[in-house]
Amino acid sequence: MSIFSINDSSSYGSIFSQTKANKENKTSSKTNFANTFIKQNASKLVEIQSNNTQTLALNEAMSNKNNIKNDSPNYHISSDFKNSIYTLKYKQTNNPVSMAYGYSVDSSGYMGSDFNKAAGLPEDFKIHKSTLDEIYRYNEENYFSTSSKNSLGVTGSYYTNIDIADTIRQYYSKFDQIINHSFENSNKTSFSIEDLNSLPKGYSVYNTNNNFASLENLDKQTITNFYDTQEQYNAIDNIGMQNSINTGLKKLDFSPESMETQNLDSDIAKDTFNPDMSVYPKNEDGSYTKEALFMSFLKSSGGEVLEGGSTKVNPQIQAFKDAMAKESFDGSLASLNDIMTGKVDFAQILKAHAQDGWLDSKIYAKENNIAWQNSSIGYGGAWFDNQFNQAKASGYSPSNESINSYVNSVMDKLNNILNQTRV
Repeated sequence: MSIFSINDSSSYGSIFSQTKANKENKTSSKTNFANTFIKQNASKLVEIQSNNTQTLALNEAMSNKNNIKNDSPNYHISSDFKNSIYTLKYKQTNNPVSMAYGYSVDSSGYMGSDFNKAAGLPEDFKIHKSTLDEIYRYNEENYFSTSSKNSLGVTGSYYTNIDIADTIRQYYSKFDQIINHSFENSNKTSFSIEDLNSLPKGYSVYNTNNNFASLENLDKQTITNFYDTQEQYNAIDNIGMQNSINTGLKKLDFSPESMETQNLDSDIAKDTFNPDMSVYPKNEDGSYTKEALFMSFLKSSGGEVLEGGSTKVNPQIQAFKDAMAKESFDGSLASLNDIMTGKVDFAQILKAHAQDGWLDSKIYAKENNIAWQNSSIGYGGAWFDNQFNQAKASGYSPSNESINSYVNSVMDKLNNILNQTRV
């Protein structure tokens, strides 16, 4: 009888049983291979899953599941295993090779997209880990930090925690406003020498944080004026210094030299924020990158850790700062913002200040058409101080007419510069 006869039930049953056994063995073999593969690559898979791109990889793999037919020879391999293969094959090149400050770092030392998101940076922005290291180093090792720790007997760090992402976020927000002011395009990423020259030489801020014990917080500062030329910057600097105005002035330097690493001796280097600029090369066309300009802004700003996020000063140091703040004041007659908004009548304040004798030396200089100079600065200052003291000894006192003339002159200069620079 033919072995294919349907009447031979014993032979048919034997063949069916063997086929079923072979299929089960084959499926079991694939499953065992899958389990072994996953075990052998478990650590690698865990590392990959920490990458932000993992979610995308899994979603893409899962979306392909519906396209796999039930009779596919690989159908009985678990979907987790398929996703693992996909992740290892296609997403491995995007993995961070290390972590720093709680964020991923790529093989070239640049912070990952998770840091950029936390710091409010563009997704493709490349900020190097060494820059963050320099912020940490400078803020812990500069003269002010070390002397504060030494005088208070603090053996630990000046900061118990630094939220580096929040500090960068605040700096970048102000930097973004500067770029947008000059180019009306905060997305600009390539800057020529002409572009650098067109950037502001400084700006003024109105600071709503009047707590002298706290760190600087850029979120509490509003830009009120941009000084696009050096002449404008010098003008407001001189007016503010000579007439006790809190201008909230911030100096900017976007020169090519500012985008180079400074060669400093060890003593000066300790007290200088000096990031490695070699990790921010020029564009292929020789123009400067946005990252390099941001480094210049950080250097102009001092690279100090800012208040915000989870940043905390050592409690012992903070207690000392709180005590000192109770006896502190800024010493100004008025803020630039209060003058611009009309909150104060600065002409009247200045006139009263002059009548009390506080501006005699400046009025004397104006009357005699000579430059007022600080008596503590160099030969010129000493010469001016000698001339003024001789006049005072001879009974000099400014008249009301001289006071009014001086006040009007100051207000004319001030209003002129404010009209040019007001945001």
